[in-house]
Amino acid sequence: MIFQFVGYKNSGKTTAMEAVARELAEKGWKAIALKHHGHGGIPDNWSKDSVKHRKAGAIASVVEGDGILQMEIARENWNVKSIEEFLSFFSYDVLLVEGYKDEDFPKAVFLRQEEEKRHQLTELTNIQFIVPYYHNLQEKECYINEIVQWIGQKMKV
Repeated sequence: MIFQFVGYKNSGKTTAMEAVARELAEKGWKAIALKHHGHGGIPDNWSKDSVKHRKAGAIASVVEGDGILQMEIARENWNVKSIEEFLSFFSYDVLLVEGYKDEDFPKAVFLRQEEEKRHQLTELTNIQFIVPYYHNLQEKECYINEIVQWIGQKMKV
């Protein structure tokens, strides 16, 4: 199964994905974290977000940018499906993806401001959760729990 976290910079994607990875690991599910280096160019050595995802419980953490899949595998074009096929070797339950907003996998959209809402909600597909910018820990935990439950239900199908 693949689940995406999409939104503009500083909207809470990384924090939420880290928390979901931790919750899934605590439940005994194996998750791999994939981050799209959306700022252009080859990722700088190892992304600090990738380290966060790995420490949170993801069994592997991968970064892709400008055709470089960090694990130092070069290919002309990577997309989520080709990365998923490559990662199948690791025998995981869910691939958590940060970015790749134009892909059509189930996703949570993280918003910071009203104008983002109009843009993202009209152009993105397969939206399962709309997450407004949360201001406190209780709000954040509520969204994390809902996402983890949704993923758990889909994995049991």
